[in-house]
Amino acid sequence: MASSLKNKKYSKLNKRQIVLISLYQRGGNKKEVHTEEVAYRAFQINRDEFSWRLEKFKKYPNLQTTIRELSALKTENKVIGKLDSNKNKDGWILTENGLAICNESLKEYLGIKKNKSMPQQYEKSFVISIKRSNYFKFWKKKNITELEKQDIYDVAEFLKVLTSNTPRLIEKFYETKLSSKEIDENVYQFLTFIENKHNDFFNETKRMETLNKSKKNMRYI
Repeated sequence: MASSLKNKKYSKLNKRQIVLISLYQRGGNKKEVHTEEVAYRAFQINRDEFSWRLEKFKKYPNLQTTIRELSALKTENKVIGKLDSNKNKDGWILTENGLAICNESLKEYLGIKKNKSMPQQYEKSFVISIKRSNYFKFWKKKNITELEKQDIYDVAEFLKVLTSNTPRLIEKFYETKLSSKEIDENVYQFLTFIENKHNDFFNETKRMETLNKSKKNMRYI
């Protein structure tokens, strides 16, 4: 149901905050979300700010308003992604900074009880399962000798991805790291350690290269 700034729930939010919430509510804390999905959700929250200007076209969402705010959020390191004419390459996802803002200062606006973008049980189970890996156990015990023996194959094993599918391995790693921030702090800290240790695989350059690839080539294993 569409609403406007007369809705008290959103009355204190500016356009950038609404776009950030819209991305979260469309699943941007887990995966890339198409620009039009974000724009339509922002329009549902506030028709006045996110529709075309002429009265007779008020029933249509203005994509450009959302694009401007997403671009600004990207500059602020709250989202990553891009607008693309190829729908398989278009998409946005929250950064850890953007996710923290949603879960802290904007938490009351997220509609958590009905929001399917919140971690589901199978996602929680997957994150928790990482604790059973030898890699995690060595990290938890600060066993330096054993940690030095662990390699990217061990990472692929607990992420359940083939090492031959490097784009999916990188994508899965960042999906899991982002979701772990909401599920288990220990796993999040462990994956931060993994990111630093294996930075030849897990870094922002590699991540952006992966996000820029066609989703048609991002097959789940």
